[in-house]
Amino acid sequence: MIHIYKNLISNYINHNLTVDDILTYAAKKQILLSKSDSIIIYNFIKRNYKNILNGDESSFQELQESISNYLYQKIMSLYKEYKSKFLI
Repeated sequence: MIHIYKNLISNYINHNLTVDDILTYAAKKQILLSKSDSIIIYNFIKRNYKNILNGDESSFQELQESISNYLYQKIMSLYKEYKSKFLI
């Protein structure tokens, strides 16, 4: 089942993910993002999702250095929530 989730996530990121998706999702979660933050997050996801899906979370350090602490904490909270639901 985990393999199916990873494939679904990979396919979506490779073929469908947009900067507007990041902005829309953040708004649904009541997280205010600037356009530049959404671009940083988008680029981070596109560059690092394969490693993260395979358990290597070291790239989050790069993200932490690129955005505010508040935003980083929100992202990590969401990541941990979804990781516990779908990847473990």
